[in-house]
Amino acid sequence: MGNKTLFQLCATALALLSLAACGEQSNTAQQTPTQNAPKPQAAKPAKGVKIGFSHCCVRGEISTMDASEDAIKEIAAERGATLIFDSANESQTKDDLMNQVNQVKNMIDKGAKSVIVVFKAIKGKDADKPMEEVLQYAKEKGVTIIAARRPASKAIHSRYDNVISVASSAAQAGAYQGRMVIDQWQKHPEWDLNGDGKMQFMIIEGDKENKKMQERTTHLMRTLLGSDMNDKLERIAMEKDEDTKTDRVRAKEIVAKWIKSGKIKKMEVMVGNTDDLVLGALDAFKDANMPPLPLFGMNAIDEAQKAVQNGEMAGTVLQDVVGQSKLSYQIAENLALGKSAGDGIDIPFEGGTTLNVPYAIIVKGDK
Repeated sequence: MGNKTLFQLCATALALLSLAACGEQSNTAQQTPTQNAPKPQAAKPAKGVKIGFSHCCVRGEISTMDASEDAIKEIAAERGATLIFDSANESQTKDDLMNQVNQVKNMIDKGAKSVIVVFKAIKGKDADKPMEEVLQYAKEKGVTIIAARRPASKAIHSRYDNVISVASSAAQAGAYQGRMVIDQWQKHPEWDLNGDGKMQFMIIEGDKENKKMQERTTHLMRTLLGSDMNDKLERIAMEKDEDTKTDRVRAKEIVAKWIKSGKIKKMEVMVGNTDDLVLGALDAFKDANMPPLPLFGMNAIDEAQKAVQNGEMAGTVLQDVVGQSKLSYQIAENLALGKSAGDGIDIPFEGGTTLNVPYAIIVKGDK
């Protein structure tokens, strides 16, 4: 073979090797993802899990209930759960007594693995009937009910092992409110308008048939009377709401009546069983162009917290509605995923069945 022929063979071989190398580089480049390609997102922690949520109330009527509903819907969306929601619209009529029961049954039939229920406030001898029927049906289907905001009674808990209550202690709330009133009175000697060294106060209790409200009032009074101010207290009035109107409207009427009669001149401090009651009192003072007396509320709704910070209210007690709602959801999700109810929850369960979310005092300067 001549030198020329050998040179041609070598050149051809080199060309083929070069093409092969280029082909490998081209394939490699095509398999490498570009920097701008979308990255796969992590799956939602509860994606595909079905959780029921039956809410008691008509929106716009009770601010704390609205906040509860919003919190549960928001966290369920964040977690990716399928929330089967319905509202019972809090009717007391006989025909509608079992409306919520049917809602919950329907949620279970649709595959809800756990159900959060803010039960309707039913009065009289049938008060526990809807809850018991819900629990019986859920028990047959292997589903646990989370009684949020309105807990099951001790009697219900003793009969059913498929209910967990998430709420707050009414006794603790009343004690916190009483302690707040005492502490703030002692920090503000200018509140003693008549200079007699005693605190002349009044209480607007709210619904006389609401057991939690009445328990709060009982422990408010126990705290006041059990303090070192025991002999420096004078209760001027205690008004119970026996009307069907909202707390705020009724309280405004009560205080407006006291202003008109002159009875208000004997008072130095007002305590309300809810923030709405106190805000109603504040409305009456504003309408009369009078500076408000020191006003103490309960629940720490947004409007009340603003009123505390701008000096229109003296204080309120935070009932952590959003915290309660998020914990209710967490328990429901835990159970739906086959975990223990308290997985990831630091607050201890009382008797293994009830979670009471702690309160906090809010006065001016707190955030």
